[in-house]
Amino acid sequence: MTKMEIIDRLARAKTVEQVVENVTRRHITGDLKDLCQMVYVWLLETDESRIVSLWEKDQIGFYIVRIVQNQYCLPSSRFLRAYRVFGRRTVPIEGHDKADE
Repeated sequence: MTKMEIIDRLARAKTVEQVVENVTRRHITGDLKDLCQMVYVWLLETDESRIVSLWEKDQIGFYIVRIVQNQYCLPSSRFLRAYRVFGRRTVPIEGHDKADE
């Protein structure tokens, strides 16, 4: 089985989405959709032999859990910097129309 076939199976089974819901203890909305996409990109960028090896050893699930935990919890993660911290520092523009003032 190739890396693309493995990732296709994972995507069809919504494996990453289930892991994200379990790790974050929330339903997938907003930035969590972005986290899922980041995990899929991570898998696509990972070396084929590593993905195939993890699949054959039935360890791909543990690998995905580790990626999600690292991205969601570590202060230095790309996800935390790009989405969670940025989201806390922004103000929604709804109801703040300068033309109305």
